[in-house]
Amino acid sequence: MFRRTLGAASAFALLAAGAGLLAAPAAHAAAPAPCGTSVSDFTGVSTKDTPFVGKIVIPDAGFDDREITLSPVSANSSLLKVEIKISDSETTSVTGNFTLRVNPLNHGTLNFPTYTGGIGRVTDVACSNSLLNPSRVTTITGTVTTTGVEKSPGVLKTLNFTASRL
Repeated sequence: MFRRTLGAASAFALLAAGAGLLAAPAAHAAAPAPCGTSVSDFTGVSTKDTPFVGKIVIPDAGFDDREITLSPVSANSSLLKVEIKISDSETTSVTGNFTLRVNPLNHGTLNFPTYTGGIGRVTDVACSNSLLNPSRVTTITGTVTTTGVEKSPGVLKTLNFTASRL
C-alpha cells in the first residue's frame, strides 16, 4: 500500500509540475545595503570625518532644544567627543569610546558615553549612498541621558536627538 501511495503522489507531483501547478521556490530577498556597519563609516577612513551636529529635543514647555555635537577624535577610531550645550554660556563634554553593533537591517547602532555617566544611543542611521562611500553615515537619531536641560535640575532624563553632517 505504501509503495502505491508514494508512487501515486510522485506521479501527481510530476504532472502538476509539468502543468505549472506547483510554484517555484520563493526567491530570497536581497540583503539590505550596509549603512554604518564599520567604525570608519562614523569617523572617517584615512582622515577624521566632520562632526555630527544636531538638537536634543526638550519636551518641557519653556525650555529650548539643546545643541549636541558628536565629533570623531581621529579616523578609523572608536573615540568620540560628545558635547551638549546646557545654556548659552555652558557646554559640557566627554570623550570616550563608542560601541558599534549592527542591527538586522544591516545598519550600525552605537552606545556612547555622556558627561553625566549615562549612555547615549544611536538607534538609527542614514547614509550618503554616494558611489565613493555608500555606507558613510550622514544622519544619526537616538537618545541621550542627561541632566540640567529640563525643569527638574539634577534629575537624569532620557531625551531624543537627531544630528547630521554633510
